[in-house]
Amino acid sequence: MNPGKLWVALALLWPFAGGQAASFADRPDVHRFVVAMVDKHGFDAGELNRQFSQVKPRPRIARMMTGQFVKAPDWSDYRANFVNPRNIARGVEFWSDNAEALARARQTYGVPEEIIIAILGVETRYGKFPLPYRVFDSLATLAFDYPRRAEFFRNELEQYLLLMREEKRNPLVVKGSFAGAMGIPQFMPSSYRSYAVDFDGDGRRDLLRSPSDAIGSVANYLNAYGWVADELVALRAEPHGEAIPGEMLAAGLKPERPVEEWLARHVEPAQPLPPATPVAMLAVNGDSGTEYWLGLNNFYVISRYNRSLFYALSVYQLGEEIRAARLAKQF
Repeated sequence: MNPGKLWVALALLWPFAGGQAASFADRPDVHRFVVAMVDKHGFDAGELNRQFSQVKPRPRIARMMTGQFVKAPDWSDYRANFVNPRNIARGVEFWSDNAEALARARQTYGVPEEIIIAILGVETRYGKFPLPYRVFDSLATLAFDYPRRAEFFRNELEQYLLLMREEKRNPLVVKGSFAGAMGIPQFMPSSYRSYAVDFDGDGRRDLLRSPSDAIGSVANYLNAYGWVADELVALRAEPHGEAIPGEMLAAGLKPERPVEEWLARHVEPAQPLPPATPVAMLAVNGDSGTEYWLGLNNFYVISRYNRSLFYALSVYQLGEEIRAARLAKQF
């Protein structure tokens, strides 16, 4: 750090070295963050301090984040939240309203319409779900008052401030989820900066209001994580032989075992696959007992959006239902 910036750092930290800070604006850890933003990215220290003086700690957000890890949801209940007649009907309507952008996204990135739509349906009900939390409040609370993932959220706060500067937005007014995700596709700031695209050609990447930008950005994200056009996502599987060892089910979502290994254990896929096809064996407890699925590469790619089996399976099933409902409506 050069002498001028060192002087700024000392000036910022000096008043707070001796006692407990009362707010974000008066906290030493926040001022160290401000100094880093000045040093790394050329932000104005006075302006950042002014903004932090208007940021409010939200203890409830930290409690909500902790609550996500207390009890695993039941698959049937989780699925019903997203794969339901209302969400399917709205997905069909969204497809009709945005058919051109969806077709262009498929042609550009290889991701089918129903997968893009289903992600938007699960994330924000196609942009209709209320997002009441100021992103600055959420990210600051989780960056400085949520030790479990403080490093992750401090990076996201840094990315958020950079994004707001790049997009010429006021960081104090943008609203999102309690975790700091933004817009119709619920991108975290780092994903927004890396994968958002101006898909409607108006000169800005607007995931807050533009369905076209949201569509293109989701497709770009999945493509960047390895989506392969025209390949399967997942298949139901039926075991007919010995029980599947628990450690093989707990191996994760990444497809690493060839399907021939499962065929040798008398696991029957819903349709034939080349023997060397890598798959992951997945299991969820449904209303009628355990459901077994084979997840392929594209299923794993969906899980890079949200690293949850329930999430990826809900997206896949919602997409299938939306496509079937749209076809039924056309004939």
